[in-house]
Amino acid sequence: MRLLWLAALLLTIPLLCFTCQSSSTRDADGTSAPPQPTALTGRQLAQTYCASCHTLPDPALLDKKTWRMGVLPQMALRMGQSMQQMQALGQFSDQAELTRLIEANIFPERPTLAPADWQKIVDYYTTHAPDSLPTQPAHKPLRTNLSLFRPEPSPQSVDAQVTLLRYDSSVNRIWAGTQQGQLVALDQTLKRVDSMQLSSPPVDLHRSKNGTLNVLQVGVLNPNDRLAGSWGPIDMPGKAVSPQIQQLNRPVQVTTADLNRDGRDDQVIAQFGHYLGKLSWFEQTASGYREHELDPVPGARQTIVRDLNADGWPDILALLTQGDEQIAAYYNQHDGTFRKTILLRFPPVYGSSFIELADIDQDGAPDLIYTNGDNADYSIIAKPYHGIRIFRNDGRFRFRQYWFYPLYGATQTLVRDFDNDGDLDMATIAQFPDYDRQPNASFAYFENKGNWQFLPQTFTNNSRGRWLTLESGDVDHDGDLDLLLGAFFRPTHHRHVNLMNQWRQPGAGVLLLRNRLH
Repeated sequence: MRLLWLAALLLTIPLLCFTCQSSSTRDADGTSAPPQPTALTGRQLAQTYCASCHTLPDPALLDKKTWRMGVLPQMALRMGQSMQQMQALGQFSDQAELTRLIEANIFPERPTLAPADWQKIVDYYTTHAPDSLPTQPAHKPLRTNLSLFRPEPSPQSVDAQVTLLRYDSSVNRIWAGTQQGQLVALDQTLKRVDSMQLSSPPVDLHRSKNGTLNVLQVGVLNPNDRLAGSWGPIDMPGKAVSPQIQQLNRPVQVTTADLNRDGRDDQVIAQFGHYLGKLSWFEQTASGYREHELDPVPGARQTIVRDLNADGWPDILALLTQGDEQIAAYYNQHDGTFRKTILLRFPPVYGSSFIELADIDQDGAPDLIYTNGDNADYSIIAKPYHGIRIFRNDGRFRFRQYWFYPLYGATQTLVRDFDNDGDLDMATIAQFPDYDRQPNASFAYFENKGNWQFLPQTFTNNSRGRWLTLESGDVDHDGDLDLLLGAFFRPTHHRHVNLMNQWRQPGAGVLLLRNRLH
């Protein structure tokens, strides 16, 4: 896996309305006058105050109750339309974090639009929203006949609190990180061979060219904006991390690359944060690292470094979530700066969770494989638009949706040639499947049959873990790719008590899907 997906913990907030605009004016004494009501309709106001910051969400994306009870009260806080600002700020016990939030005016004291206009927005969404969302659109059923992989559980090595899962081919080890801050080394049979205690949960890991193991630590795992994350090498004799980059805002992923072509490895770090956050690249210099901010927004979740425009310089492809969900390209300008181009945008309730860049149709132009299903927000309902999408590259790095498979709560998709037949297949996990109607949809394998046809398959009792992380590698060195699934326990409805009892079993954190091709 390229990174940790904290889908169960990141709390992806659908920011319906940022405090981007205000209709307030100034009185003669310079103080701010209350915003005055307008003659605009609810839709027009939503276009004015919401679409200026992100894709305008259609009321049909959520049901009436979820808009009224879940999303809109949170948006009222962000629009200065609630009397609960002090209560909201009171949840932050860290003084430095609280100061940063107040300075950013996350919960404005003064309304950003007239209360009557805010009520029009509320009425627009609650009136036009459906009573309930439709079921998923018609699609090929997920059949429990997957024979390519054989499930092999861990022999009680790691509990179901996995925050990191990575296969390290250089030493033939599987690394698993946990919520308790442990970094555990497993062999190819998933037996524990070593472990170390870190200061906070590890969320990403890379081995440098000289063999040094480097770890990204999140700091505080649950939603927060503390500058407690770090990146640095492991001092193996003492088994401690020596941070080289510190004060990161809840980082979740790092990509290593020589962005300025000076011979030194730089780091691109997605600082997801909560209300705050940013995407940055850290230039390695002779004296340490120097930060360059790429995007000052919360919700940065994943980056891929590739030469996107064939100019010989590495560019950055990023998945940004939270309010303005988008896939963006940052083109290297050869002078330490990057030019941003938004490739795709999605509504703020989509729950964007993962991307891959791969040439699915083998036409020489890499396509975008997009997974959305993060449901740990203020709208925790089954959403028919969750799933896996393939956006076809037209050859000029412009993308159009060409394929969609609905999958509730889809979290991560890996694109590889798992059956060694020369084309690319896909493997997907879902942290938030519909356990009432489709409990066996926690894992799906899509065999590429050619001509944009994929055969969806899974294995019996794949819901034995609540999967959050997915990794691939030739674990047993037999010439084919195996899969590793990491579980993170998160309670669900009491109707699913039998499932939760499975998830709580000691050592149920990692599952190996051994490829049976060879």
